[in-house]
Amino acid sequence: MSGRVDLHTHTFYSDGVLSPLQLLEKAKSVGLSAISITDHDTIDGYLEALNHKSKFDIEIICGCEFSCYDDGREYHILGYAMDPTYKTMLEHLHNFRNVRYDRAKQIKKKLDNLGYKLNFDKILDKAGKASIARPHIASALVDEGYVETPRQAFEKLIGDGCPAYHPKAVFPVEKAISLINKAGGVAILAHPRNTVDQPTLYKMIQSGLDGIEVHHPSHNQNHRKFYHSIASQYWLLETGGSDFHGNRDFDEINFGKETVPFSIVESIKYHTGLR
Repeated sequence: MSGRVDLHTHTFYSDGVLSPLQLLEKAKSVGLSAISITDHDTIDGYLEALNHKSKFDIEIICGCEFSCYDDGREYHILGYAMDPTYKTMLEHLHNFRNVRYDRAKQIKKKLDNLGYKLNFDKILDKAGKASIARPHIASALVDEGYVETPRQAFEKLIGDGCPAYHPKAVFPVEKAISLINKAGGVAILAHPRNTVDQPTLYKMIQSGLDGIEVHHPSHNQNHRKFYHSIASQYWLLETGGSDFHGNRDFDEINFGKETVPFSIVESIKYHTGLR
């Protein structure tokens, strides 16, 4: 098989706006031959997409974007081609959803104490099928007129170091890599330009990282050349995608254009024994 592939997309099972079916329809409309739904800390979008697979000539790769929090910094690790029935991974994702819920409760409590009263059920409605997260709280703050934009909510109230901030649960990158590998998948560092300095990147490689997301909308040509050279030097997989959510101005521009060749899917399969 040949064609172009998008290995980084989101649905309404995390912070995207499209259903899995709508995302597949969109992928077909731009001529993609394969796609990975990489919702944050869930594979529910992937599982639902499988129900529609027969309608499309598109390969669907099991994916998930794992949230890691280590040494006071947040990192995202993309997992591909995991066994979707692997019990330990499913337990982690279930527990992580509960941790997000508890964190949201703590943030709401701090907001209440500051005088910003929110209805928690309305926040849950914002989340829908997704795990509850700060953007849903930010949206609720906008609805109540406490701030004008979600960005203002983060800058003023719920962002890192702000009065209603509550720390994330610790989940080291090394554990994420191990979990993905034990589930039969490959672990890829997502959009490193946004989050990772070079010493941390090399530490991750030493921890068993399988690849780097070289092609991402946030990466300019110099970033891509640099991460390509690192991937080549350490024999790492070189992935990429649009990071499509559907609610940002640049999503439409990047979807169908920020892609990688199908050979990357074949390389993932080779690494995971699916060939």
